[in-house]
Amino acid sequence: MIGPYPPIRSGIAKHTDAVARAFEAREDVEVRRWGFSKQYPTFLYPGGSERDISKADQASGVAESLSGPNPLTWRRTAREIQLWGPSTLVMPAWTFPVAPALGWIARQLSVARCKVCMIVHNAYDHEAHALKDRLTSWQLGAADRFVTHNVALAQELETRFPKTPADIFPHPTFDDVPVATGRLTRRSKLELLFFGLVRPYKGLDILLDAMSLVTRDDVSLTIAGEFWQNEEETQAKIDRLGPEHAVELLARYVSDDEMAELFARADAVVFPYRAVSGSGVVSLAFHYQKPIIASDLPGFSEILSKSGAGWLFKTEDAADLAATIDQLDQETLTDASEAAGRTAKDLTWSKFASIILRDDQCAGEKI
Repeated sequence: MIGPYPPIRSGIAKHTDAVARAFEAREDVEVRRWGFSKQYPTFLYPGGSERDISKADQASGVAESLSGPNPLTWRRTAREIQLWGPSTLVMPAWTFPVAPALGWIARQLSVARCKVCMIVHNAYDHEAHALKDRLTSWQLGAADRFVTHNVALAQELETRFPKTPADIFPHPTFDDVPVATGRLTRRSKLELLFFGLVRPYKGLDILLDAMSLVTRDDVSLTIAGEFWQNEEETQAKIDRLGPEHAVELLARYVSDDEMAELFARADAVVFPYRAVSGSGVVSLAFHYQKPIIASDLPGFSEILSKSGAGWLFKTEDAADLAATIDQLDQETLTDASEAAGRTAKDLTWSKFASIILRDDQCAGEKI
């Protein structure tokens, strides 16, 4: 299994690690991990370090042989995997900068009669561009099978790669995150949270516009995450809202312990996205039994229609989001929180691992 792992700082690294651990828990599968020492060229990574130094010990057992910007490491990594001789190579597909490396390695392993299963998080980059899409498609074109987390993305893959089968399983719930101590003081009757990397497609500006339209005076919002867009513009929007809107901005990488406290304090987590194919933050929300408020995009509407663990509003419609926030009361929040908890218990990584292995008759196989 190849991909980013902690201490790489990303939701994809958490996901890849969780899948690998699910395989390792099985007696009929032998697993070996290959990881990234570096994913992106520096100019394509506007945040801080790619690595969380507090989790340096989590690299144990991972061969960090791959650097996305360095083709020499692609060849070395592919050769190491070929010498080990697995029957199946599992890798994520999520963004164009790493697609050349992963696509090249996948093709080398295919020549060696190794099947390639790609866990597809995104079929297109969220900020679309012809070259980005071409690179992503090149990686996806090397797959023998796809596994993804929602029907809309599976249908998109079927349209683009009709000969490659795709299986679907909702994003499993992260189960290795800290337990909150409840040390954060509540500020309002209704506490909202926007969490994760801040990028234009995630629609933070829509949420801030909605906050200016909310009529109730008992709402607080916390924004927590590293900025990959103009932080000054966001701060200016917050300043124009004024102190009565109680918006807290934590414009930085948030540790897992602090994340747990933020989720524990929140009554609901908001996803004002302009585009989505899946979100690990939804999994975190469900783990902490928090309902979500989300754009009515297929990636969100699919999970909410089945779970009842939140509310949808019209995509890019700040007024509709504000109206949704205005109508929340304790009874509806409690019902949705309970639904989030039930959903979390059903979406396990062991079930997802079984979906990945569906066609492989995997007794004694290597992954």
